[in-house]
Formats: sequence, structure tokens, C-alpha cells
Amino acid sequence: NNRYLKLTPQADRVRFAYTIFIGEVPGAHYRATIDTDGNGEISEAEAQLFGDKLGEQVRAAIDVDVDKNQRSLVWEQIVVGMGSPKTRAGAFSVDLVANLCLGPGTTHAVILRDRFVLTSPGETEVKLEDTHGIKISSAKLGGGSDRDVKFVGPGGPLADEGIAIAFEVTDQAAPASSACTTPEPPGPKRLPAALVIGAAAVLAFLLAFVVGWVLTGRT
Repeated sequence: NNRYLKLTPQADRVRFAYTIFIGEVPGAHYRATIDTDGNGEISEAEAQLFGDKLGEQVRAAIDVDVDKNQRSLVWEQIVVGMGSPKTRAGAFSVDLVANLCLGPGTTHAVILRDRFVLTSPGETEVKLEDTHGIKISSAKLGGGSDRDVKFVGPGGPLADEGIAIAFEVTDQAAPASSACTTPEPPGPKRLPAALVIGAAAVLAFLLAFVVGWVLTGRT
């Protein structure tokens, strides 16, 4: 199984793309588990459910600092490319995309650490993409300095030192077509207010009943 990370600095954000490519043999294994209804084919809903679960596992394993402030990573796109829907097929991929919004000013720094552990890890590639109007002053991965790094095996420098980039947004950078906003990270679902109020009223009634019953018994 391989993974590919690409960071693209822009005028008001860094676009972060994370792809997991699951190979032929592990892909055949995973497909059997993704096909929850056992009909021999993977529906879009089944594939998306798998992608969402994998995306959450990756999200929880990544730490991001933007301009010395810790940020919550939220995937804005989760795309599962099954190729063939057949459970007897093999390789497939999951593409995850997030936008890391930048703060005010023209100089920025981003540090990203990825502690996600691939099963049967193969190749990992980390790429920093050049953008017109963005001047990259430094790019480091694992103590080295490079914009395109590959290594084989588990976490390696991604999990330890991580990726560190510093750059300047010049007046030649293309303006953003829309404001960069970071969605709220997924969290526990809240009960509707009406349900909470109703439950509290029932609990108060039961408590009053018990207290009254105890006092009546004492008299």
C-alpha cells in the first residue's frame, strides 16, 4: 500500500492532498469487507462509508501547525476510486483533500506530522508543488531539504520531524476565488434541544415523585 502527500501553497491557504493507494492483494481483502451486504458488488454508499472511516483514521493521526497555531484538519473531499465495483477486483485508491487556511500577512510557515500507519506499507511520496506568485524559502522533511521526497516503509520522517515549509505570498499570487474557511471537525452528535429539555422534565418529575413517596412513607 502506498501513500502520496502533496502540499500546494496558495494566496490564502495551503491545499493538502492525501492519497492512499491500496494494492492488488490487500485491495482484494479490503473489498470483501467493504461489501457489507455480500452481493458481490460494492455500491457507492459502501465505498463512501469505507472512505469516511479511513479518512477519520488519517485525520486523527495528523498534527498541523499553521503560523505557530495548531489547526484542526478537516477533509473537504473524500473520493473513493474503486475502478471496478466487483469484490473480486483488486487495487483502488482513496483521495482526501483539505484546505489549511493561512493567517494575516504575507509570510507563513506550516508544519505537518503524519503518524498514520499503513498496513503492508510500501512507498510514500511527499511533494511540494510550486505555485505562481508563491516564493518558497524553505522546505524540509526529516531534517533534509527537498521538495519531492520518497521513502519505503512505515511512518519514517513523516511521523518524527514531519514536513516543514516556509513561504511568502507575493503580489503576483492569484487571488482566491472564495474565502478560505475551515469546517468544524467531526465530533459527537448532540441531542436536539427539545429532547434534552423533555428528558430533564421527566427526570425532575420522577425525582419529585420519589421524594414525595419517601416523605409520605415516613409520615
